[in-house]
Amino acid sequence: MHIHARGLLYFDAIRRNGSIRGAARQLFIDASAVNRQLIQLEQELGLPLFERLGSGLQLTPAGELFARHATHVLQDAEWLENELDMLRGLQRGKVHVVGVESLHGALLPEVIGTMLERHPGISLQVSSASSGHIADYVASGRADVGMAFDMPQHEDVAHAASGRFRLGALVAAGHPLARRRSVTLAQCTPWPFILGTEDLASYALIQGELGALPAPPRAVVRATSVELMKRLAAAGHGIAFQTRLGLEATASAATPAARFVPLESAQGVPILGTLGIHVRSGRSLPPATAAFVECASQVIQRLAAQETRPKRR
Repeated sequence: MHIHARGLLYFDAIRRNGSIRGAARQLFIDASAVNRQLIQLEQELGLPLFERLGSGLQLTPAGELFARHATHVLQDAEWLENELDMLRGLQRGKVHVVGVESLHGALLPEVIGTMLERHPGISLQVSSASSGHIADYVASGRADVGMAFDMPQHEDVAHAASGRFRLGALVAAGHPLARRRSVTLAQCTPWPFILGTEDLASYALIQGELGALPAPPRAVVRATSVELMKRLAAAGHGIAFQTRLGLEATASAATPAARFVPLESAQGVPILGTLGIHVRSGRSLPPATAAFVECASQVIQRLAAQETRPKRR
């Protein structure tokens, strides 16, 4: 459905691809037609929207403003199309979800399975990114829904739902700490640490505790991959720090799951991470996106309730 201006479509394709040729391939039209549309749009606005660089096209300040406008208009057009489909009795739509890697092992498969059962006509696109980058995906319209732990605040991103999960020390099954009820970072320091990089939420959650240690721990690995850190901890190469989400899903006969030991601060307080579902601020969510947010919220809240439920002795 193309009830919105052609110039917005062409501009958005150029912005996403970084070139006129890339936009033309995406739109299945000739590059000269895309270029003419861009020139006409810039003439109407009286300002250049892109800088022509050797490496491609880069948004100018005017282009940044126009990009926000285009994102709002095109996403609202998607909402309208979905609403009209609902009136016609159709159950279709597409949702692009971007989430942190740790959710891909267990939580997202459950959410997606629920979506496909309840709404078989809706298609999903799922991507992975760090907590620090997911806000940009949602704010720019490159993703409809972002799911991340303790995501930095962004003025164009709204919080839709959340659940809180304990952070724990991941150790091998035979590790001396494996059978403890809880552990502090100070109690982990006799062994090497497997730490995430600064853009991972798990590192941000323990950064203050790390700074309070009498001496910095010996970090044998710094990684961007949650899966890698889990496997290294399970194999006995050090102690990693993550939530319990997806821990068992990554296990295999060759590499059993790491043991999860709840982590506490030096004051004995559980260290908690907040898993949030995020959408663009001010956006009227299309039915497909709203359905995904509802499914994800139900799964997160159920799993978060299990975290705080008293354990039987």
